Amino acid sequence: MTALILGAFVIVAALGPWTDAAADTTLTAHMLQHVALTMLAAPLLVLGSGRVLRVLPRGLARGLIRVGNPLLAWIAFNAVVLATHFTGYYDYALEHQWAHVLEHGLYLSTAVWFWWPVLGRRWRGAVPYLLAAMPVQAVVGVVLLTFDRPYYSHYSSLGDQHRAGALMWLLGSLAMAAALVWAAWDWLRAEERRAVAREAYGR
Repeated sequence: MTALILGAFVIVAALGPWTDAAADTTLTAHMLQHVALTMLAAPLLVLGSGRVLRVLPRGLARGLIRVGNPLLAWIAFNAVVLATHFTGYYDYALEHQWAHVLEHGLYLSTAVWFWWPVLGRRWRGAVPYLLAAMPVQAVVGVVLLTFDRPYYSHYSSLGDQHRAGALMWLLGSLAMAAALVWAAWDWLRAEERRAVAREAYGR
């Protein structure tokens, strides 16, 4: 429950009036807003989702778990990140409030979907899953950091753009790396438990 409350708090803080006003002024603040939603709020919501699933009707809870297909989750999350940053949607969303709200909704929902196999199901394939996602997430930061002119018409400062790129690359990589270490450690512990069980059964 604590994780769920913290996740909700991060969402409120990331989308609050002060944060929204700062994001409208600088790309760095806007990128921090998106990183907070996808790399902090979403994992916290997944970690706190166990209690929510327990109070739902069993059929509905099972249906939600089945929807968490890792391949679909990976494709959806990474496609949203790449499409919103590289297709002109980013500038469009800054000029149209409904598109901006949709963008945030897509980031949060697909991020929750993405993190579910890692933190919700404790899936054994979490390590290669995260390794495959890291370069996709990093590419946005790298492009913004190395581009020699403003990439989005709404933000004219090249220095701001480079800071935003560095921020996304660094924070996104740290979040993924932390999850990778956790997933690897969890897998090793599970393998150890299985080995102990096999030994006990063999006796």
